[in-house]
Amino acid sequence: MSSRFLLAGLITLTPLFALADDAPAGRYQLQPVEGGVVRLDTATGEMTLCKSDAGKLTCAAAAATPAASAPAASDIAALKARVDALERQVASGSKGADLPTDAEVDRSLSIMEKFMRRFMGIAKDLDQENHGGSALPQKT
Repeated sequence: MSSRFLLAGLITLTPLFALADDAPAGRYQLQPVEGGVVRLDTATGEMTLCKSDAGKLTCAAAAATPAASAPAASDIAALKARVDALERQVASGSKGADLPTDAEVDRSLSIMEKFMRRFMGIAKDLDQENHGGSALPQKT
């Protein structure tokens, strides 16, 4: 369990270590951690935990977390297909979902206006019932 927290912390702090180092970095960066050293492959993002055992340094790939794992090939293919479809749509000049016609907009606004007028009439009737038919003075 603590190795997961360690990995999550390293993943979070890795960009900070890269920014803090003024010297040009090679492909691998080493960071000391409790119980050994983590080797980060800056080209692939792979992290390897290295431990000293009887004077020899042994390294084993760290367990990947779901957030750190590379996307599946099927996910990449699906995203590529979506991008290709959007690029074709933009190239053809299509706007995607069709916009409503002027007649549809006018009908929608007419329905909304009718609704609002009836609602305001109901509210006015209720206000008069609650105040005995006398209008209240304006407070603004």
